[in-house]
Amino acid sequence: MTRSEMYTYFYSGDVALKLGVARELYVQFGNVLLQQPDILANLTIVEANERALQVQMRAMTMGATCTLCAIRQGGGCCSIFMAGENDVLQLLMNLLAGVQVVMQQDNQQECCFLGITGCILTMKPMFCLNYNCSHIKEKEVAVTLLHLEQRTAAMLVSQAGLETLLLDFFCENL
Repeated sequence: MTRSEMYTYFYSGDVALKLGVARELYVQFGNVLLQQPDILANLTIVEANERALQVQMRAMTMGATCTLCAIRQGGGCCSIFMAGENDVLQLLMNLLAGVQVVMQQDNQQECCFLGITGCILTMKPMFCLNYNCSHIKEKEVAVTLLHLEQRTAAMLVSQAGLETLLLDFFCENL
């Protein structure tokens, strides 16, 4: 498979197709991937960064802020469009991290990975991690937003590192 074909394979299609491909790759390569020291080490870093980000978000009561917004007419940010921003490798990384990646609903409005307590995914698209709406920005002081941005950046960098390792692995094994 050429790199161009591989990119199409990993980054194209609807969310159901991407999830299907991620599951196939997990079944075929999951055990091998989880035995790769560099992948395991990076997965550990991603998970630690995700926990630090969650601590920051809880300290900022972002869950309550987002829930209040989501119940209003027009809802919150977790739209059906955002589900499509997930790619095969992000979904595979979640599977490797032990996340039960299952579509939570299909109401054609919200992201299909949005559960009753929020997003079920550990590794998320860049927009989901980077976007802070006016409700969050107006509520917080600059230093708190800076801490959030720093933890988000660490998460995104570690996620990108893991994705690069997976791309390298699949370049050699697909």
